[in-house]
Amino acid sequence: MSVFPYFFSYLQIVQGQSIVTAGYITRVFTFSSTVASIVVSLIIKYTAHYKYYISFGAIIYLMGMGIMLVYRTENASTATLVGTQIAIGIGGGFFNVPVQLGVQASASHQHVAAVTTVWLTILEVGGAVGSAISGAIWSTFIPRKLQLYLPPENVADYTTIYGSILVSGNYTLYPAGSPARVAINRAYQETMRYLLIGALCCAAPILPLSFCMKNYRLDAIDQHVKGRVIGSSGNRVGAVQVTEIHSTRKGWQFWRN
Repeated sequence: MSVFPYFFSYLQIVQGQSIVTAGYITRVFTFSSTVASIVVSLIIKYTAHYKYYISFGAIIYLMGMGIMLVYRTENASTATLVGTQIAIGIGGGFFNVPVQLGVQASASHQHVAAVTTVWLTILEVGGAVGSAISGAIWSTFIPRKLQLYLPPENVADYTTIYGSILVSGNYTLYPAGSPARVAINRAYQETMRYLLIGALCCAAPILPLSFCMKNYRLDAIDQHVKGRVIGSSGNRVGAVQVTEIHSTRKGWQFWRN
């Protein structure tokens, strides 16, 4: 489920963050997940295992989402919000790369491209469904709760408040502590809570499913490919990284995995 597009609005409206600061906070997830992906890739290179890191990443990811659910209130500090994004990013980085690697390791050499395509297609379809569900929750509950919580003199403006972040996040128009501001923040906080609960429910099966994955030992996989690796002496049979393969035709054929 797509939490982060709405988390950006939440930071500006409920937390009163500027556009720049809200952007920095949301980008912490991307940065930490990228760093975690590089780290886990290096670890896998030297351990030749990947299953354990999927389970570890799932635990960290779910923990980060749970902390994010707890600290979704307007009183949460910026450091706390950044910390939750770091945890979610580390968890995401630690299980995204190994999962794709496990999918590719389960297929023969000639089928790697096909299974990777299926895997990425499933990701896109799942993301589209999650975005649709998240959008439905956001667009349904925000207007409903604004009508429920806004004081009588402001309730007629709920469509304007919902329709523009420049209005809902304007602390000059709706000062902190005013009945309208309390109502706006409450509406967005409760809706963000629904989003996070839904995201946690959707992500929870990742952990038990990670236990069901076969833990291939990557340096022992025989891909039934014969060839000579450039820069090495002699032929290697069953090598995963093959850069030069002799063909029955004249000459050499080159490709890169």
